[in-house]
Amino acid sequence: MSKQLVAIIGGGPYGLSLASHLAARNVPHRIFGQPMAFWSQIARAGSRRYLKSYCFGTNISSPHPGSTFADYNEPRGLETFEPCSIANFAEYGLWFQERHVDWIEPVDVANVSRRGQGYLLTLSNGDAVEASDVIVATGLANFAKMPHALRALPGALATHTARVDSFAAFQGLEVAVLGSGQSSLEAAALLHEAGASPRLLIRKPSTLWMTRGSRTPTLWQRIRWPVSALGGSPKAWALTQLPGAFHRLPACGRALFLRNFLPPEGAWWLRERVEALVPVEYDTSVVAGQAIGNRVSLCLRGADKQDRELLVDRVIAGTGYEVNVERIPFLAPELRSAIARQGCAPRLDASFQSSVRGLRFAGPASSMSFGPVFRFVAGAEYTARTIAAALSRTAMART
Repeated sequence: MSKQLVAIIGGGPYGLSLASHLAARNVPHRIFGQPMAFWSQIARAGSRRYLKSYCFGTNISSPHPGSTFADYNEPRGLETFEPCSIANFAEYGLWFQERHVDWIEPVDVANVSRRGQGYLLTLSNGDAVEASDVIVATGLANFAKMPHALRALPGALATHTARVDSFAAFQGLEVAVLGSGQSSLEAAALLHEAGASPRLLIRKPSTLWMTRGSRTPTLWQRIRWPVSALGGSPKAWALTQLPGAFHRLPACGRALFLRNFLPPEGAWWLRERVEALVPVEYDTSVVAGQAIGNRVSLCLRGADKQDRELLVDRVIAGTGYEVNVERIPFLAPELRSAIARQGCAPRLDASFQSSVRGLRFAGPASSMSFGPVFRFVAGAEYTARTIAAALSRTAMART
C-alpha cells in the first residue's frame, strides 16, 4: 500500500492524544471508537469515584496549549490536585475530543486483518477501511483478570470491578470482594454505600494505604520524595522524567521491575470509607467457586491451610489486569499469532511498533516494553509524540 492512512482504534485518552498529534503533523488518519467509553462507564457505575493519580499527571496530550486536565477543572471550580473525580475526567475527555478531535468516528472496529502490505479494518456497521498503519489504543477494556477459581461461574454471579454497570444493583446482597488494591477497596466502599453487605477477601496479611501528598512540600520533601504522576518517590520521578529509558533495559529486567513496582494499595481518601465499615478477612485465598442456585459457594483457604465455605449472593474480583494479545478480539487470529511477545504482551520497538510492520500498541498494552508509566494516562504524551514523529517520517519518505 503506497498511500498512507493511519487507523487509530480507541477513543480514550491515548487514542485522542494520538489523533491530536497526528493532525498537528498533517499525517492522514482516521480514529474509531466511542469517546471516553471506558471512563464514562466507570463513572456511571457509582458516585464518589476518584482517580488514584494526581490531576497534573492525568492529561490527554495535545500540541496545543490550554488542554490539560487542570485547564479544564480550574475555571469550573473543580479539584486540580487530588482527589479528582472520574466523572469530571470523563467529561474533560469529551471536552478535549470536541475541541481537538471532532473527526472521531464513534463506531467500533470488529476485525483487523492483513491486506498486502497494509491492513483491512471491518467496522461494526459493516464498512471496510484500508490502512497502511494501525494503532491499537483500546486501554484496559479487554484485559480484566479473573481468578482461575471464578472463571467457570456465570457472569451474573461473579464479575470483575471493571464490568460492574451499577453498584446500586447490589443493594441488599451479600457480596464477596477479592483483592487488596484500589479497585477492590473502592468496590467495597461503593457496595457498602449502596446498601449491600460487602466482605473483603485479601490474600495478604494487611492492607497498604497511600499517604496524602503535601500541596506545599518543603525543600527537603521535594528532594527526598519528589512528587510525580506515579506518586512521591525518586524511582517514580525518574520513570516519569525519562519515559523512554525503561525500554532500553533487558526484557527480563523490565518484567521483574513491573512485578515489584507499585504494589496493590488504596488511596488515602478511600481509607475512611472502608476501615471499620467493611469486614476484612486477611491471609485468605479463594481456591474454588461453585454456583448453588442463584448464590455462590466459595472455598476459602486461610493461613492455617484449612479450607472452609463462604456462601454469598455475588462475587466481585478487583484482581487487576493482564495484558494479553490473545484477548484483543478484533485482531484476526493469523495477525495475533504473528505478533512477537514478551510474556503475553506485544514486544515493541522504540516507536511502539510490534514485530508486524505497521502495527503499533499504545497505553497499557505497551507497558511491558515501556514501563509502568504507560499503565496510566501519564504516558499518553510521550506515546503520542513518539508515534506521531515516527509516522511523520514515514509519510515524508513516501512522498
